Amino acid sequence: MRLQKIIEIIGDCRYSIHDLSRTELDRTSALPRFNMPLELGIDLGCRAYGSGYDQKSFLIFDRDRFRFQTYVSDIGGQDIAHHEDDPNRAIARVRDWLRTETGRTDIPGSKAMQSKYATFRRELPAICEQFDLDILALTFADFLFVAGVWLTPKMIPPHS
Repeated sequence: MRLQKIIEIIGDCRYSIHDLSRTELDRTSALPRFNMPLELGIDLGCRAYGSGYDQKSFLIFDRDRFRFQTYVSDIGGQDIAHHEDDPNRAIARVRDWLRTETGRTDIPGSKAMQSKYATFRRELPAICEQFDLDILALTFADFLFVAGVWLTPKMIPPHS
């Protein structure tokens, strides 16, 4: 069951990032998609009631600073970050949060990460083509595979 897998992942992770920015109406059903708020709720519940979760760290995103208050106002008081639908802003915020939360000094700066992300986005279509994947219909598993290929260049087969 998909939800059980998500619960297991939440339980295994010390850090959680929840992006609520895609909480919007579905075009066909006109109903909201609430998967991310549901996952955030599970994560917050684990932290409140589960043993060993008191050290868990969260980063919660939304598109605009106070937009969440219109559809999930009960999380008010949390430090909700906003990225204004700008991937570079999101990358910088995640990088800074990880640097603070982990205490690691070897995390590259946001400009370096943004540059790598731009390179990945440019190379993504070619990698998808090599594996006969439709870039517009990538499943999460396919995206993870493609990202793994990009991170490990030796996996890319030679052009025929």
